[in-house]
Amino acid sequence: MAFEVYKPRSSKDNVVAFTKHHIRLGVKLADKLKGDRVEVAYDRETQQLRIKAVAEGGLLLNKNKIGARGIFKFFDLEGKRGNFDAEFNPEDKAIYVNLAEKE
Repeated sequence: MAFEVYKPRSSKDNVVAFTKHHIRLGVKLADKLKGDRVEVAYDRETQQLRIKAVAEGGLLLNKNKIGARGIFKFFDLEGKRGNFDAEFNPEDKAIYVNLAEKE
């Protein structure tokens, strides 16, 4: 009998994934936010999504995931799926996701 060993694929550090119901942040990106509540904003002109930690209110960041069905509907992003490039801006303490081109 020949066993094969499963080795999980390592993901890039600066990638944010859009699934059917969630926005999933890479572990290192999520740690940089230093909080479990976030504000999500979208710039339609540049097609950039901003995810920023907030002290009160906002959305719950749970296990690096944000429930996003309402976000997708509100910003008309329901067709977007997959991995997108993202960068953490230390000055703004926010993650910027480029939705113009899919990785």
